[in-house]
Amino acid sequence: MLVSVPRPQMPIALEPDGVRRLAGVQRQPQPSRLIAVLGRSAFIRDAKGNKQQYVPFAEQIIERKHLAKRSTHGLHFDFALTLCDFVNRPLLTLTGTAAYGELDKAILQAIAEFSGTSKISQPSSIDLLFQEDDDLGTAELSMNPVFCLNPSWQFGLDLGIANQANSQALAPLVQEYQTNLPVVAYTDGSLPRNRKFRSAGAMVKSQGHWASAISPKYYIRDTLLAESTGALLALSHAPLDADLTIFSDSRALVKVVNDLVHGRQRSAKVHHEVHEGLEQRTGRTRACWVRGHNGNRHNEAANRMALLMSRHFSARINPQLTQSMMTKIVLEELSQQALAA
Repeated sequence: MLVSVPRPQMPIALEPDGVRRLAGVQRQPQPSRLIAVLGRSAFIRDAKGNKQQYVPFAEQIIERKHLAKRSTHGLHFDFALTLCDFVNRPLLTLTGTAAYGELDKAILQAIAEFSGTSKISQPSSIDLLFQEDDDLGTAELSMNPVFCLNPSWQFGLDLGIANQANSQALAPLVQEYQTNLPVVAYTDGSLPRNRKFRSAGAMVKSQGHWASAISPKYYIRDTLLAESTGALLALSHAPLDADLTIFSDSRALVKVVNDLVHGRQRSAKVHHEVHEGLEQRTGRTRACWVRGHNGNRHNEAANRMALLMSRHFSARINPQLTQSMMTKIVLEELSQQALAA
């Protein structure tokens, strides 16, 4: 699909190495290079096959040092690629769709289809400017030898027109799924029976994100505290303006969250960050009870993760091993779900 930009198109020239590339009067003596600006929007598909906006974790993962992971299973991109001449004037915009891990191949294929060749293999032949800061898709782009990703000599250039062209090209695609997508989180907590060690909480979001955390030292070791650790993770990672539903098999936690949302009595046995997190939210928040060990795959995943986190912390097991095992738990429990597990 081509989206025209109000600039003249440059013709294609056949190079001695058999690769067709953009050519024109403004061409530099270095004829084997392309300048392209990439924009993309991430999405997943629900159980019915409809597109849904991908909701990434908040930046607080790194700041708070939670043991957390942002899943990319089932992730796709709509992308727009604006090709520029060698004085950085946008020429035209190509659009396409790619699965996660294949963004680099899809970009090369889009250029090849436009230029009439299936061969684009010259190392570092494309200066690709990629400005999104969530890192999604960065790995495959940076590892593909054809791209010179965000080259330093391109910094400081005014590429506003190219970015605007990408936004316009993506707009009709993104409109299919970019809504105030509700966030669903399944949380659980675990407290060792001897209550000697600190409690753990776990959260599984509906798009396959997961996180786990150990409660602070200065809190009373209490079952509700363990459960509220999971609720805190959900509040920390859900966008503030999105509607949030927290599912838990703890009736006590469900009551506390709903009481706080409706301004009823505050509980002293939950993290004070839970109070603060609820106060900061602009989207609707509610908690719902789900029966434990009743076949709900998300609830089972949260339960197993919280238990594993608590036991591993008490035994001082390497956190990397814990995270690896949690990844397996999520894959086992959610592999049959049409979600980003």
